[in-house]
Amino acid sequence: MTADERPSPPTELDRVGHEALDELATREPAALRAASEYLEELAAWKAGGTDGEDEPSPADGEPAAYPDGVPERASVSVTEIAGTEYYYFQWREGDEIRSETVRR
Repeated sequence: MTADERPSPPTELDRVGHEALDELATREPAALRAASEYLEELAAWKAGGTDGEDEPSPADGEPAAYPDGVPERASVSVTEIAGTEYYYFQWREGDEIRSETVRR
């Protein structure tokens, strides 16, 4: 490819994908390489067989469903204990702070 030949975006992308590529096209080469590396890793992770069930959303780190008795407004963090990851839910009920820990 010569310096005058700009690559064409893939045709199988939807409108949002094309908008994302248009935005990335304005970035510096180093940022494009970093984004490319991330996207390759993301594609490999998605192809690895995870279907998203019972897994946290990549965007927010929260579980798909909260356990019984835990309100959806609870804050969620992930903690590791002895090599095992757990969700740590914490919420307020009146003057009391409640919490629950569930294996991830």
